[in-house]
Amino acid sequence: YEGEYNAAGEREGRGVARFANGNVYEGEWKAGQYEGRGVMRYADGDVYDGEWKAGKYEGRGVFRFANGNVYDGEFKADTIEGRGVYRYADGELYEGEYKADKKEGRGVYRYADGGVYDGEWKADKKEGCGVYRWADGNGEYEGEYNAAGEREGRGVMRYANGNVYEGEWKAGEAEGRGVFRFADGDVYDGEFKAGKREGRGVYRFADGN
Repeated sequence: YEGEYNAAGEREGRGVARFANGNVYEGEWKAGQYEGRGVMRYADGDVYDGEWKAGKYEGRGVFRFANGNVYDGEFKADTIEGRGVYRYADGELYEGEYKADKKEGRGVYRYADGGVYDGEWKADKKEGCGVYRWADGNGEYEGEYNAAGEREGRGVMRYANGNVYEGEWKAGEAEGRGVFRFADGDVYDGEFKAGKREGRGVYRFADGN
């Protein structure tokens, strides 16, 4: 350790600590612990640059992972918690709320293929209400998701060809009661199962038949 000490002989103020495992901390100290602004460079290539409290990440900070991922946002007690932006090395990006290192609350996820999900998250998965827009205008779903991140509950699917389904979903497929409006004017109002018309229903043709 190279730096300042307080009257009690504890590391306090500015200082650099080089550890036997290869980690290096450079920044502020209080009562022998990291506190204030500081940078920790880990031997594996990860880097944390931000605020500390009682030896833990706390407040605003940037964590650069050795694999190329970068998180810029809030931390609490050494975990990602609060609001932040996570940029993945493959080009994907999440901006929103976190709890205990997982996406939780409201957030927007931009996929590498151009798709975008804007809605609720729980335990790192889409859960609750949200909107998913496929890339290049290839459709949009607005509605509920289950704990597996699948469309489940009530929702509206707008297809790129102009078709629209509004109704119930289960495990990612139209299932239960729903209305399917075809782009040509035909309308089916009735029951669905596994994404297909099945059960009772009424089919109205655009030409009035």
